[in-house]
Amino acid sequence: MATDTKPSHSVSRTVLAGVERIHETLDSYGLVPTVTNGIALLFVIWTLFPVYWMVSGSLRTRSDLLATPPKLVSTALTVGNYPELFAQRPAFYEFLFNSVVVTVGSTALAVLLGTAATYGFVNYEFPYDLGRFHLPFLVLTTRFLPPIVTVIPLYVIFDTANLLNTRLGLVLAYAAFNIPFVVWMLKGFFAELPDSIVEAAVLDGHTELGAFFKIVLPMVRPGLIAATIFTVINAWNELLFAVILTSNTEAQTLPVALATFKTAYAIQWELLTVAGTIAMAPVLLFAFLVREKLLRGFTMGAVR
Repeated sequence: MATDTKPSHSVSRTVLAGVERIHETLDSYGLVPTVTNGIALLFVIWTLFPVYWMVSGSLRTRSDLLATPPKLVSTALTVGNYPELFAQRPAFYEFLFNSVVVTVGSTALAVLLGTAATYGFVNYEFPYDLGRFHLPFLVLTTRFLPPIVTVIPLYVIFDTANLLNTRLGLVLAYAAFNIPFVVWMLKGFFAELPDSIVEAAVLDGHTELGAFFKIVLPMVRPGLIAATIFTVINAWNELLFAVILTSNTEAQTLPVALATFKTAYAIQWELLTVAGTIAMAPVLLFAFLVREKLLRGFTMGAVR
């Protein structure tokens, strides 16, 4: 049975015409910059307010934090919640250490293997067709599935290999999950490099492996930095695998620790805001320090 799409096209044209009329009206009064800046300001407030509430909540007493109506600004600030967190939860140091080890290890492994794989995908031809699908696309399809789909088989494999409740298990799981993302980010950078660069380096006496490390990698450094940043963020914030694949503090990470502040009987809001602030600070600081290189990586990877 045929479907008539004319009404939907008519609605689309009507909406677009209405938007154009609104823009023309605002432009005639010189209000376009004001409205644009106002919308941007509302977006910034909407995005940053939860962060402000968490950080300010970590400096408040429990009674002040749970006051009704809520106080947007508190005059009675205290840093006592921070030592109180480590006094009540001495294992929080271990959660923090585990997060650092797992994030650094999985990021290094994902970027190393993802970079090598991307170089191979771009520069070598494979002798099989795989049904007209390119290998990079097949690698990327592993990210199409919700992570929960892979949890059960991953649990069985890790149980057989004695990798449950280990930092190494989380490193391998996170790296496997992030390698497709690294390949996707770096493929455009490697594809832009002309083949003549490696060929010229080989003629100058370099091996192809030497040319890869000394010439190719420095030229795709912005892409490597961008891929590293997002891999760090993904690994640092990951919760599902950490909950399923670990069951004790020897390998559990900060996201798991944050989840334990909510119990069946109460929520320790003042300690939860402290833990959330501590968990957010390293990634926020890292992203701030490399923000310029991150932006450069995005612009260099754009279509020219």
